[in-house]
Amino acid sequence: MDLTSMETSPAGRRHAADVAAGRSPAEVVITGGRIVDVLTGRIFRGDVAIAGARIAAVGEVAHCVGENTAHIDASGLFVLPGFIDPHFHVGYSQVTIERLAELLVPMGTVALSSCFSEAAYIAGRRAVETQLDRAAGTGLDTLLSPFHAAVLGLGEFGCLGQFSMEDLRALVEHEQCIELREWNDDVSRLPIPGLTEVWTEAVMRGRVIGGHLEGLSGPALQAAAAQGVASDHEVTTVEEALERVRLGVTVQLREGSSTQDLLNVLPAITEFGADASMFSACSDEQELHSLAELGHQDHKLRLLVRNGVAPVDAVRMVTLNAARSLGVERDYGAVLPGRLASLALVEDLAGFRVVRTLSRGRLCAENGAYLLPDSSQEYPEEWNHMVRVGRTFTGADFRLPVADGKRTLRSIGVTPGYLRTEEILLELSVRDGGPMDDGETDLAKIAVADRHQATGRLATALISGLSVRRGAIAATVNPGAMNLMVVGVDDTDMALAANRCAELEGGIVVVRDGVIRAELALPTFGIASHAPLAETVAESQRVAQAIRDELGSPLRGLVPSAGFACLAVSIPGLKMTEFGLVRVVRGGPREAVSLTLDEPPTT
Repeated sequence: MDLTSMETSPAGRRHAADVAAGRSPAEVVITGGRIVDVLTGRIFRGDVAIAGARIAAVGEVAHCVGENTAHIDASGLFVLPGFIDPHFHVGYSQVTIERLAELLVPMGTVALSSCFSEAAYIAGRRAVETQLDRAAGTGLDTLLSPFHAAVLGLGEFGCLGQFSMEDLRALVEHEQCIELREWNDDVSRLPIPGLTEVWTEAVMRGRVIGGHLEGLSGPALQAAAAQGVASDHEVTTVEEALERVRLGVTVQLREGSSTQDLLNVLPAITEFGADASMFSACSDEQELHSLAELGHQDHKLRLLVRNGVAPVDAVRMVTLNAARSLGVERDYGAVLPGRLASLALVEDLAGFRVVRTLSRGRLCAENGAYLLPDSSQEYPEEWNHMVRVGRTFTGADFRLPVADGKRTLRSIGVTPGYLRTEEILLELSVRDGGPMDDGETDLAKIAVADRHQATGRLATALISGLSVRRGAIAATVNPGAMNLMVVGVDDTDMALAANRCAELEGGIVVVRDGVIRAELALPTFGIASHAPLAETVAESQRVAQAIRDELGSPLRGLVPSAGFACLAVSIPGLKMTEFGLVRVVRGGPREAVSLTLDEPPTT
């Protein structure tokens, strides 16, 4: 979106005023619908007059109609504000921003807040600015929320240096920036030149400060609130939710692929009586097959209502509350004069099937079909060749670097649905670089290889909790350094999956018994596909099915769950990097640790 255009300039608002007063005709009127007023909680029959990109009038709008005014019939439908996701990582969706719009706009989503930190880390600031430009006109407004992780990477455990502190500051200054995200008191005290100056710039410019308050309570939480943190997407318990609400911090109920916190936290509203206006709903990360099968914010609406939230309160959580938490309520979140005419017309307030989506006054989707032209513009060629492993893998490369015999080994322990991992000590018999597993311990290998600089660097360790029983899976889309990650129980399958993933220039590959069972090519930055959406969705669904059928894992979100076990940054536990295992302590130093208890780390 062009913030200097008439759509968002004073001239656009003046045009809406002229239409509201009857001095000019509306371009579009929506007639016969039941309007959900998120400010009063009322639902009333009325019409909506649209002037360009904005709503001009609501209710009785006959005086706004001219002979060339277009009509959209909303008889039998509810007219809602378009849905907003206040915390979404485009880089984990497995598609480019244009393809993401094709998927989400028919679901009623009209805006999302994203950092694009994944592409920034890999390819620099131009990759972010290019995606912002390419999002314009797709029907999906992209609200920029820069994140310092693109600068820091994994620090001494992996940082490409493609995105600088100056780049971060430039994005905070960008006209589309609305938030500096993932802030807390520990971040503010990092001894990194320029970081606090970026926060200062954000505050001075009136940007919202989004939080990353995972596990924080008491003084540390209050210190974050004192620095202006306005929201938190890392809430996993009722107690955490209530403490944040008491401090005026909006809780973004997270329902993604690797983490599903919404139902765990919801009793804060339904049982403990917390004010629903202090809650919104977000995805954080959600895989393509999950978005296609379950839905996006429409899915969260169904969950909320099904589990005891009043329908209008649920609507508020994905519209008005989300807009307020991002500081954009003057443009989004309500069916009101002056707001952007970005609307979702739904059948009812239980199933929330979206019949039509309007974005900035344009009808963009109808009955699940995206109506705008598909983007045929290719991404720069160099951005489709960013997987460089520097070697061809063999099964021997994935053997544990441990002598045969009885050993005490560290293993990463994953709990499905949670990002924290555990450091587990196992007494195992090792032979030929692998544990002699009895098949009852849910144990697999996890390996991470550098895929950015062709160093050939690779480390292998153990992981439990993923329920991988057979074969292997390789992926280049994961949090942190977005390296080549491989999980499996067969060394030869792990090598085949890794090599094929590199051949695809990035993606996800499932292998069993020496045969590639499913694959998803993600060549753009090594994390996304710009191929026709239907093709990519079908491939992602085949990968999800292969994870269940071929690997034997019922885990929802296996790839991001394993990926967060590679995020050696701030969320505690044992993590995996290209250099080996790293122990992360909340608020403390990170430490390289060895696979075996009695040997020093190799880094």
